[in-house]
Parts: sequence; structure tokens; C-alpha cells
Amino acid sequence: MKKHILLILLLLCFVLGACTQASISSPTSPAETQDIASADSATPTNSPAPTEVPPTASATSTEALASPTEEPTPTATNTPSPLDNYPAEGYGPIRFPEDINPLTGLPAASPGLLDRRPIAVKISNGPRGIRPQWGLSLADHVYEYYHEVGRTRFNAIFYGEDAALVGPIRSARFADEHIIRMYKAFFAFGSADARVLWRLFDTGFGKRFATVTDAPCPPEVDYPLCRTDPNGYNHLVTDTAVLSEHFTHKGVANTRQYLDGLSFQATPPESLAAGSSLAIRYSQSFYSRWDYDPAYGQYVRYQDSVDDHSGGSGEVYEVLTDRLTGEPIRADNVVVLFAAHNYYSRSPEMWEIKLFGYGNGYLFRNGRVYEVSWARTGDEELIALTYPDGSRFPLRPGNTWFQIIGTSSSISNEGDNWRFEHVTP
Repeated sequence: MKKHILLILLLLCFVLGACTQASISSPTSPAETQDIASADSATPTNSPAPTEVPPTASATSTEALASPTEEPTPTATNTPSPLDNYPAEGYGPIRFPEDINPLTGLPAASPGLLDRRPIAVKISNGPRGIRPQWGLSLADHVYEYYHEVGRTRFNAIFYGEDAALVGPIRSARFADEHIIRMYKAFFAFGSADARVLWRLFDTGFGKRFATVTDAPCPPEVDYPLCRTDPNGYNHLVTDTAVLSEHFTHKGVANTRQYLDGLSFQATPPESLAAGSSLAIRYSQSFYSRWDYDPAYGQYVRYQDSVDDHSGGSGEVYEVLTDRLTGEPIRADNVVVLFAAHNYYSRSPEMWEIKLFGYGNGYLFRNGRVYEVSWARTGDEELIALTYPDGSRFPLRPGNTWFQIIGTSSSISNEGDNWRFEHVTP
């Protein structure tokens, strides 16, 4: 009873606008109205990009999936690869050494980073004018999933490396609860529909949330979320190191968490199927492609640059970069996970995505593709990737992007070019 009275008081504070700067913003604010209402529809406005956005590569079409007109050029370096002396047996899925990040299979960027909670940040993917985002290249894991009216967003997990700016930060959805639980993470987001807020605060870990403030940048310990543009709802950002310090300062437990469950090996398993490119279409406005770059052993992210009403033949892509680093977004692993999508509400459109139980997927690493299974049977367990017999499938050491699509989604391939089209009930 006391718990529900507290929830009622929180939402009353939320509705009346009586909360402090660290409190939840109203769901009728311009940001959240754009999130749910049809004003920000499946055909987003292509507003001008900020002047500081680094140039992107030339656009390419689906007719040149395997050979984009402009590939990122490797930078010459004498820095040894972290895989040069990687143990043949790899690491995981349990008993990771103290200095090895269980999310990447690599050492953290600096000592001490693993002795804290991971940080999950909800990051916008549209309208196109907000791209490129800040900080995505520094995340250990990134989840992309369908939101509503054709759009997707990212939930990025920062643990083994900090990012001085991450954003633009936008609102939460039901699926974020699964991700917060998996990583025992702090969570930075920009408000949410009241029904989502009810569920998130009913979990018991609301003290680990940081949400909308109107504080100007740079981020500070008292106000770790700030606005690069005080008048723009797509300009809420954070600094992951400052955000972690914020929770420590508030007395919220911020120690190393149990994050075992993944397996890593430098040598890829045998595969008869090549996977040099995979395209993922969520809608006519939100689609992406990953192309394998053998010079790096990683996949490069390409993002939609125009709406395509033709069903695929008119798709046009450009390299997605990180506004913080100026570098292309790269992934050592791209994992396509099939998960059940069920309507919570049709108007406004709201989805329950079941990231619990068992499912199937495809894993792309080292230019190869593998059919895998996934399992998550405990609230605080990571999604485990397995062979059909249940043994853990090894990821390439490094970062991983998880592409969540519906169980009814279609799969096709032409040679080593793969395509997934998200379909919901």
C-alpha cells in the first residue's frame, strides 16, 4: 500500500510540474507529444543538420550493397591489436578475469571502470536532422528496436569506456525495462508516456534513473543531463563519467555487477555462409545496412538518407558517424534477434517486446553469418547466444549491436548480402 501511495505521489508531482530539475517531465511536453502523436510520423521532417556535424560519405543504393561508392578509409597505425595475443580458448561465459570486460571480452579503457554499474542511455535515431548522434561508437552494446509510426531508437550500454557526450537522449518505452534489468544499469532517458513511467517506477529501481532537466551544458554532478540547445528537445545529452558520479554522490549503490553470460573468441567458428552485408528495414523511413570492412574486421553502419515508398528499390544510404569522434560507427558483431511484438495500445501505438524466454537469430562476425539461438530465463540475466545444442556461441571480442525485429519478419539473401524486413502482428 505504501508503495502505491508513493507512486501516486510521484505521478501527481509529475502532472503538476512540482518536481525539481531532477524529476520527470510532463508527458504532454513538446518532446513527448512528438514521441506519441502522429505529428512526428513515419515520414520524419529532414531538418537541417547542426553545423558541427562531420561530413558523411556519399549515399549509396541497394544496387551496390556489396560495394558502396565511398568506404571508410583505414587509418594507418602501429598500435597493436587487442586480439594479437588473445588466448585461444577465449573468455567466458563465466569467471572472467578482473580486468576483462564481460560485455566485450577486452580490457576496459582504464582501470576502475569495471568497478561500477553499466550506464544505459536512450538515444534518438530520427528525424534525420539530429544525426549523427554523440557517443554511439564508444558503447559496448547497442540495442535498436521499433518504437512506433515507423521509427526506431537506440538503447546504448556504456561500461568499459566512457563518453564525454552521449545523445540526443529521448524517451523510454516498455522494452527498456528488460535492458535495465539485464545490465543492472543506471538509465538516462527523456521522460516517457505515463503508462511507461508507472511500470518503470514500479520496478523498485527508480533511484537508478536520470531524466529530463533544463540545465545548460556541460553536464555536472548535480545535473548530469543537460541541453546543448536550451530551446531544442532533441539536444538533451550526458557525460557517462559524470552520470556515474552523480549516482554515487546520491548514495545509490554503484559497484561492480554480475554480468557474466557471453562468450568471446578471436578465431571465428567455421561457417559455410558469407555475410559481408546485412540490410534491416524497419519502415519506409527507418532502414539501415551493415557492410563488412576486412581492413578492420568490423561492420560499418549505413543509415537511411531518404524515405523509400517502393519497398526497397529506392533505399539510399549514407555512413553513420559519431559526432563525438567523427569516426564511422563500427561493430565487431551484429546480432539480429527475433522477438515477439505485441500491441499494448494501437492508438497511440505502443508495443510490448518480449526480450525474455527463447528465440532465434542470426549473428554476423568476421564477414560470416551464423544461425544462433538466444535465451534469457532470469530477470537479471543477459541474453545468452547459443548453438542449437545450448552451448555458448562465441562473439568476436569487441562491441556488439543487437537488432531486434519481430518473429514474423522476413529473411532473404543474394549470395553474401542479407536482408531482414521487420514485420509485426
